[in-house]
Amino acid sequence: MGVCRVLIIGELINGSRTVVKQAVVEHDETVIRDLAVQQVEAGADYIDVNISVGQGDKEAEDMVWAIKLIEEVTTVPLAVDSANLQVMEAGLRARKNTVLVNSVSAEKHRMEPFLDLCAEYNAAAAALPIKDSGIPPAPEERLEICQLLAEKARDRNIPVENMYFDPLVLPLGVDTYNSYAAIETIKKLKKTIPGVKTTAGISNVSYGLPGRKLLNQVFLVLCMQAGLDGAILDPTDQGLMAAVKTTEVLLNKDKMCMNYLQAYRKGLLNN
Repeated sequence: MGVCRVLIIGELINGSRTVVKQAVVEHDETVIRDLAVQQVEAGADYIDVNISVGQGDKEAEDMVWAIKLIEEVTTVPLAVDSANLQVMEAGLRARKNTVLVNSVSAEKHRMEPFLDLCAEYNAAAAALPIKDSGIPPAPEERLEICQLLAEKARDRNIPVENMYFDPLVLPLGVDTYNSYAAIETIKKLKKTIPGVKTTAGISNVSYGLPGRKLLNQVFLVLCMQAGLDGAILDPTDQGLMAAVKTTEVLLNKDKMCMNYLQAYRKGLLNN
């Protein structure tokens, strides 16, 4: 993976999706394997694994089950996605490949325990500007929380380059300020914390609105212009992936247009 490329984190193995929830409950191995392969073939650099389907004590067991299935069919790194410490640790123990902890926040029950796991397992982390009182609306406040998380990571010898700070993308349908706040937070992070990396859940912005694909594409372009390093998205959405390739080349992040031309020859830029 070239240093200039946006890191693509495939979002499709998520228990909030009906097909995934059913697969986890029924332990349908084929569905999980197929979703992993489809995302890698579409260009995912990481596979996010979120199997929270309301099974309580079974969640850690389900996480291990899913990770083992995914690693049977691909060697790409995984993003172990859970707010439960025991589930996260079970996933980190089970995985063979490089891993991203998704996610750390500044909430008392999550910050230090999750950062300790990152240090113990030499894992990168997605970090969210959330504190016990909730998500602050202002980019300046979100930046302050990210600075705190970066400091706590340094205390554990976790390089800032291993921290992917998420500006927190909230739906436009709730407040049109939400997309602006996310973009401004990315800008402030890149300007303020040397070596910082950023990532964002792109499709959150369009939740509840019509024309979601177009909103997602344009929002992704604006985030990349602001300095986005990684994107949590559906890599099988050809229009979204075409937007990635096109924006990379226009921002001088694809030397000699190599990735763009390769995607064109494969027919991946037909929107």
